[in-house]
Amino acid sequence: MTGSLIDFCKQLEPTSLKLPEPLLQSAKDGVEFQQHFPSTRDEAWKYTRLGRVAALILTPVKINQSPERLPTSDTIDIVFEKETWQCNEPLDGLHLKFSGDLDADAWNACTLHGHVQHINALTAQGGVAIHVDANTILTKPIRIIHRLQGENTAVILHHQLVLGDQASAQLEVIFEGTSENSYANVLFDFFIGAGANLHTDMLQQIKGTHYGFHTQRIYQQKDSTVALQTLTANTHFTRNEIEVFSQEEGTHTQLYGAFIGRENNHIDNHTYVHHMAPNCTSDENYKGVLSDKATGVFNGKVKVYQDAQKINAYQSNKNILLSDQATINAKPELEIYADDVKCSHGSTTGQLDQHALFFLRARGISEAKATDMLIKGFMAEIAGAVKSSHIQEALHALLD
Repeated sequence: MTGSLIDFCKQLEPTSLKLPEPLLQSAKDGVEFQQHFPSTRDEAWKYTRLGRVAALILTPVKINQSPERLPTSDTIDIVFEKETWQCNEPLDGLHLKFSGDLDADAWNACTLHGHVQHINALTAQGGVAIHVDANTILTKPIRIIHRLQGENTAVILHHQLVLGDQASAQLEVIFEGTSENSYANVLFDFFIGAGANLHTDMLQQIKGTHYGFHTQRIYQQKDSTVALQTLTANTHFTRNEIEVFSQEEGTHTQLYGAFIGRENNHIDNHTYVHHMAPNCTSDENYKGVLSDKATGVFNGKVKVYQDAQKINAYQSNKNILLSDQATINAKPELEIYADDVKCSHGSTTGQLDQHALFFLRARGISEAKATDMLIKGFMAEIAGAVKSSHIQEALHALLD
């Protein structure tokens, strides 16, 4: 039997956030009802074992509420490092707060699902609340850096971004550093107003025996656009859960992902797109490259509700295995209750194209360089969707 959720939560501090009481009660009830971490008998965790996570002995990182000021730069920087958070002065129309300063009625989230979100609600020690006024076009990207270090630490954060009607913003989210036998549970809620546009690039590359759980919940209103690129590279254990609620007509959602694993890395991507209103589109494209004994998971689900006609939803997952011992588990899903839709999904897994490899080697290119060229070509579509020059450079370096 997998370890006790109740005992795991007891070693962490109660949350410092003023979440609505019904939300906290829901989290308490969820932990008490479930009692234990999910096992592989649970469909959502079929390919991801949590025994090592349940056995962690942790010390929570408590974040100071008052920010340290950073100098002005080309980006709006927000840094979480050890017990501190830092930021520089925001632009006009952009408001930044420590999430612990939000009153209960300022939290827009109203539901919780699964033990990861329950743990976050009960034990989160901080985060950032970002509000962009309506009709504001931010001229600088917002960059949130999570710099993890140390041993046996638990970093649990809850961020919230509210993008006003007709507003536009670019966000960069970075996880970096070296940490051993550590745990991170970072939840990000996005509330996208009517006609608003949000582009987010996320890079996860924490070294060491780190167990990272990342949740993004995206709520879209009429005619809004969201693009989220998630890049995960050489991390010991990463679970990404992205849930999109396309609540009103005319939304577009783009979810792109690249995951690169080696040694004994485990990278698990779960996506769930709810098409709840008509005349909406979604585009999912995830690609993985795994070597050594790395394992990867892609489970993507699109649900089209009964009244959501004229939906165009596309989902693709492609993977390259560079070793006979690398493993990928893929499960694309469609659940459709409307009859006037265009939806497709598919997944392929294989090795490098030997004909292409031979073609390059026959022209004097070494095997290592030829492999590098083919992998970069395979990932080019994902890399091209990234706007952050910093993350693009990091991805190219990782592919080398």
